[in-house]
Amino acid sequence: MKSLGPNKIDSVRFYYNKAIAYSKENDFVLGEILLNHNMANLLSVHGDLSEALVYANKALKLAKSQKDQINLARAYGLLSVIYGRKGDFPKSTANAFSSLNIFEKLKNKGGMINAYIKLSAIHIQIHDFKSALKYCKIADSLNRDVKDKDFELDIANNMAIAFAEQGKLDDALAMFERVSRLTKGNREQVAAHASSLMNIGLVYKEKKEYKQALDYYQQSYKVSLDNNYPEGILKNMQNISVAYYFIGDYEKSNSEALKALMKSREMGVIDLEVEILEGLRTNYLKQKDYKNAHKYTEEYYEASMKLNTKERELEISGIKDKYELEKTQEQLKLLNEINETRTNQRNLSIILLVIALLSMVVFAYSYYRVRILNKQNILVKDKLSESNQVKDRIFSIIGHDLRSAYVSTLGILNLIKEDDLSASEKKDMINRVIHQSETALETLDKLLHWGYSQIRGAKINLEDFNCTVPLNQTLDFLSQIIHEKEIKVNNHINEEICVLADKNHFNFIIRNLISNAVKFTPKRGEINLSCTDEQDYFKFSIQDSGIGISQDRLNKIFTADSSSTSGTHNEKGTGLGLIICKEFIESNGGQITVSSVEGKGATFSFTLKKGNC
Repeated sequence: MKSLGPNKIDSVRFYYNKAIAYSKENDFVLGEILLNHNMANLLSVHGDLSEALVYANKALKLAKSQKDQINLARAYGLLSVIYGRKGDFPKSTANAFSSLNIFEKLKNKGGMINAYIKLSAIHIQIHDFKSALKYCKIADSLNRDVKDKDFELDIANNMAIAFAEQGKLDDALAMFERVSRLTKGNREQVAAHASSLMNIGLVYKEKKEYKQALDYYQQSYKVSLDNNYPEGILKNMQNISVAYYFIGDYEKSNSEALKALMKSREMGVIDLEVEILEGLRTNYLKQKDYKNAHKYTEEYYEASMKLNTKERELEISGIKDKYELEKTQEQLKLLNEINETRTNQRNLSIILLVIALLSMVVFAYSYYRVRILNKQNILVKDKLSESNQVKDRIFSIIGHDLRSAYVSTLGILNLIKEDDLSASEKKDMINRVIHQSETALETLDKLLHWGYSQIRGAKINLEDFNCTVPLNQTLDFLSQIIHEKEIKVNNHINEEICVLADKNHFNFIIRNLISNAVKFTPKRGEINLSCTDEQDYFKFSIQDSGIGISQDRLNKIFTADSSSTSGTHNEKGTGLGLIICKEFIESNGGQITVSSVEGKGATFSFTLKKGNC
């Protein structure tokens, strides 16, 4: 089982079944404990966490029955790891302390160190870095007697991460350098050594010392290359590209990113391919090479969709495996019942009674399932109706807004081609083409965001970040139209405001809402941006002095049957932006509201959870 490892889990199951049968035949309970422990560990690494819990609990139950304290403590430790990977940190912590308690009673220092390392890792995950460092220090103190190099490495790694997450970059740097020294020259620790060099580079990146960061990325790349460590090679190719970007050498950044792209496709690492394509898109936009920016934007969305398909396949495979396991367990349970019936020689009347009771249960269960299915059918019909509305809206946008824009653009281009226009008329026509193309591109961008959010489902990437940079980027992006319309923008949002959300979602939300405010505010109007404290949330408000929203539109502004309106300078809209904003805000745990007096302006407000920057 161990030699096959988590990558050949079906073969592992085959040998597990043979070994567990042999252990039971020979009343070898210790064998059953170890087999269940190893099976749980391999399934956990493979990612089958629910199934891993079944085997870990079997090992726990058997160890309790045998009063085997060492294996009982090991089982609690394994449960701590599995619950941690599932994100259930209260249960993970409870099992880690159960393991620690047993090892303390046994005065087993190795086990105690292992438990403290687990506790430090858990507290890093829940952002309690003070406690994480406390457990690291206890483990480090115990390890002075044990002098285990693997423990020393884990402790240093956890301390480095805790320091880095707190922004104590110099302390983090010292710890990652310690990890580097511990792993240097050790053939069995190549991956750890390459990772430590890369982490040192990442710290220098956070310190904005990009040349130092580049140097360590290149060292890590060389170690990975010399020792044929594909993951390190690929990650560092991407990191080197990012470092050149921050240094300002965009050509080298593009060159390295293209190498990394080829390598990621060769290795089939789709998630990293998506990140690299996003970096290439940003690089070419920075260089104003819109042709390549467009090319890699399309490839980015294609790769993202492939990534989602791969994730769905893994989910389906996991569901099938879980179903097969439950089916096997039910069959074993039924066989045991039959054997017990034969052993106890139950009479015919009891058997008939049991069958009758089972029939009643099946009937009751069937009735219950029918009721559930009926409810599900109603929900599906509602979702189908909503999907049809969305479909109609998208086809309307494609058939009217996008087609109209391109028909108009072709007409203007034909006028320019005839060469009967004066220089000023040509300039005016070209400006109109640019404006219409920008409008069509904005519409396409919203359609892509909509489609991408529907494909990816509710999956989000939560992180703590400061709101100042995306706000300023949005205002810079809209500065030309703000200047043209002579709008006064009052930004009252504190520069230290920090939220916990998906950064890409926040960028889209703030850009769309401020863009709408500018669109519907007349010349020499006013826009106010503010943020208030709402206990566990921050409430952002975008208030404009524009044309306002009528009451009949206000009630359905965030739904698929809401109609779009033109701005004060006849700017076109699709109505999709606000629908996407609502979905993004709610998927991040917030809410969006709108209030308006027609002719006097509108205020859009949304909430997001407070962050810890």
